[in-house]
Order: sequence, then structure tokens, then C-alpha cells
Amino acid sequence: MSVTIKDIALALGISPSTVSRALNGHPDISEETRKSVKDVAKKMNYHVNQMASSLRTKKSFSIGVVVPKIASHFFSSALGGIQEVAVSNNYQVLICQTNESPALEKKYISSLLSAKVDGLLISLAKGSKNIKHIQRVIEHNVPLVLFDRTSDSFEVHKIEAEDFKGAHRAVTHLIDGGCKRIVHLSGPDTLTASLNRMRGYKEALKDGGLEIDDELIVPCDFDPETGREAIKRLLDKYPDIDGIFTVNDELGVESILTLKSMGIKVPEQISVVGFGDFPICRIVEPQLSSVSHHPDRIGYEAAKCLLDQIKSKHKESSIKRVIPSELVVRASSIKK
Repeated sequence: MSVTIKDIALALGISPSTVSRALNGHPDISEETRKSVKDVAKKMNYHVNQMASSLRTKKSFSIGVVVPKIASHFFSSALGGIQEVAVSNNYQVLICQTNESPALEKKYISSLLSAKVDGLLISLAKGSKNIKHIQRVIEHNVPLVLFDRTSDSFEVHKIEAEDFKGAHRAVTHLIDGGCKRIVHLSGPDTLTASLNRMRGYKEALKDGGLEIDDELIVPCDFDPETGREAIKRLLDKYPDIDGIFTVNDELGVESILTLKSMGIKVPEQISVVGFGDFPICRIVEPQLSSVSHHPDRIGYEAAKCLLDQIKSKHKESSIKRVIPSELVVRASSIKK
């Protein structure tokens, strides 16, 4: 015979409603009581009857997650943080991959809404310009958190990396190392993260007393081939370029490979700094300096923010949380 909430309540000498609230992480229940309930539930091999819970609470106990690429280091790490929060709160995670397609993003969000998920975590595809499907989520009053790739078009909860300050640190590091002509390989202008990293780049140049030259800012749409061609074209026109800051690590690695193929020494002639601090930074030679922005914590905070919304009886005004970043200096930007 399966163990019920009443059995746990009897064992602890508390009411079944207290057990239920403790298992669901209700804020009115103390941490001590919550721990005691979970310990006894585990000992008694209690399993939540999701169907019964759904009928009782009118919740599906599932959340939808929409990301551009599951295989990328950032999103796989972010999903780990999301899963950790979901599992500890007895929630299932339904993951959809858009492959950077706005059409698939729209389709998956519609499917998840039809599946009656209790909330949505979304990181926008890079080409998402017409994002009425996000407005639809808001109009349906479905709890929503945008994470990492967000948009300023909506007043919703957002969890972002410290993009502006991270970029500012990276470019200041290049300037401190003696760089005076610094290229920025930028990302899509539809994404707040790309715009903030560009802002950080520009502000660092100003603070360092250097001129902002729009010719040295090249939109690359996260595409390594575009970055490769841009570097060759720029160096042909501006042979005095001595630094490159890229919107992500893939473009940073591509920059190093391109420079080496051209017989240009990194960092002796041109220093390179990326953004993300992914494992690929440590594989390339010389190793790539980069801004670490903690994707697992971004995912964790995004899921926590979403479940707080789901459990809250009162609709909170939108918030933006920024996860701190730091510069990790490696051989690609240390002048010898």
C-alpha cells in the first residue's frame, strides 16, 4: 500500500495540510519543518501522486523551457541549474530547442501553452524580431521568465549575465595591456546581451581615452565564418589593429585561428578576449582569455524566480536580476 501525506503527518504529529505545504516549498513553512517532512517522506518512500495533485491544485507541475541550442555549453549548464530547482520542487521540465529559428520558437511556445505548463523559461532565438508570441504568454497570465537572451520590449522577469560590466572589464584589460585599436565582433542587435556587451566595449574605450570607430564594430550574428572574413577584411584596411573583443567564445577562438593562419602572433601582435569562458577557451592555443558568466547560476535563478511566481498568489512587478561575471585572463591577452 502506498504511503500518503496523512501517514507522514501521523508520523510527525502535524496536520496533513502542513505536510503538503512543506513538500511544495510553501513560504509559510519553516526550513526546519520542511526538512523534517522531506526526511520522513524519503524514509517512508513517499512519492507524489502528480495526477491527484494536478486535479486538486489545477496545476500541471510542469514548466516549459525554450532554448536556442541544448548542445551549447551555456545552455546545457543553464539547464542543469533549472533541473536542480525543478526536481527539488517536484516539477517536471519540458525542454524545446529552437535551433535559432523564430518560427520554431513560436510553435514550441504555443505547444507548451496548450500543454498547460505552469510557467515558461525562455531564452530567445537570435533572429527573434517579431515576438508577438511572447506577448501572448503575458496576455494569458502564464508565469514567464526570460533568461540570458532577453528583450527590452517586455516588462517581465529577466535573469541576465553581467554583460555590460563583463565587456567593460574585458576591453579595459586589453587597453591596460597596451591595445589602442580594438575590434569588436558583435552579436545580433535583437538581443539585449549583445547590445549590453557592445555598450561595455564602447564605454571602456571612452574611459580609456580611445576613440570609438564604428568601422571596427562588426555584426557577426554569432557566426564564426562571418568573424573570420571580418578579421581578414579589417586587417587589410587597418594593419595597426592590436586587440579583438568578441561577443562570445566561438568568435574568440575563430579569431585566434584566423590570426595564426595569417602568420600573426597572439598576443604579441594582437590580443584576443572572448565572452563566456567555455571549455573551448582552454583547448585553443594560446588559451583564450574570457569573461565567465556562470550559466548554471543563471539557470538556477531563472527557475527559482519562475517557481516563486507560480507559487505566489499575488502578481509581482517585473524584476531584473543580474548574475555577476568576472574576467579570466589567459595567454591570448598577456603581452610577453
